[in-house]
Amino acid sequence: MERILGNSYFLPSQVVIGGFMVGDDLLLIDTGNDDSSVRKAIRDFEGINVKAIFNTHSHADHCGGNSYIQRQFDVVTIAPELEHSFIEQPILEPTYLYGAFPLKILHNKFLLAKPSQVDHIITNETEIKIDLNGESHAFTLLPLKGHSPNMYGIVTPDGIAYLGDALISESMIEKHPLIFTYNVGEHMKSIESLRTLEANGYVIAHGGVYDHIDHLLDANMEVLIRTQNLILNHLESGSHTIDEIHSFLFETYDLSENVPQHLLNRSVVKAHLQYLVDLEKIIVLSKKGQLFFELSL
Repeated sequence: MERILGNSYFLPSQVVIGGFMVGDDLLLIDTGNDDSSVRKAIRDFEGINVKAIFNTHSHADHCGGNSYIQRQFDVVTIAPELEHSFIEQPILEPTYLYGAFPLKILHNKFLLAKPSQVDHIITNETEIKIDLNGESHAFTLLPLKGHSPNMYGIVTPDGIAYLGDALISESMIEKHPLIFTYNVGEHMKSIESLRTLEANGYVIAHGGVYDHIDHLLDANMEVLIRTQNLILNHLESGSHTIDEIHSFLFETYDLSENVPQHLLNRSVVKAHLQYLVDLEKIIVLSKKGQLFFELSL
């Protein structure tokens, strides 16, 4: 792990793992995709004692190393309400993507983490205190719903804000323009809430460390709005099913998909449709065993 400022660290990798270390005591902020990911985060610290894990949310690439740390250390694991259920029962993630007991191809480490115990559930707290090296350290909590049902960010006493997947890098947006979202309305609110966040540094899981994030806030908001406008423009030709809208976005964004990626993208399409229905810009109808979406009159 590399030092950002003071006691705040990060592991540069495809999925960033954060840390706050006092003496030999370490708080891990997310644990990566699996055992090997989290081992990389702690391997260079001789005599390290992992005292706590803070999971920003329950996606497998953020809690996949929990079970390894829990086997190796006497650790307290902290996670937001609702997210904790998926961490403890990870079969829920591929289940909600598929809509039934998931296909075998979905039983992989990217969608199905090893189960791990959550000891402290974040509800409505704005701050949490964690004991490290015999002292209590206060961390600010940031509600960041949208990318997942109840994601939280955390700000260390050094003023370093770990934002989970509330934002992704511009290079990731270019590569994956149909960015993953669970609740579009909440996602957009979370992005806007970060415009007033003043920090000494910002860590995003798919991007690394930034001194400022205004450009990321704009880029993430713009691509969400672009997807909504593409859907609305497509529906000007008449009613379309989820599959037809998905296919249209697939071609427009020049995507490539295997089965898990298809289901992830389909979930994103549904999230945008839900948002547009709530805004009363479109309506949903059931006809001949399929759901059809069309513009509101």
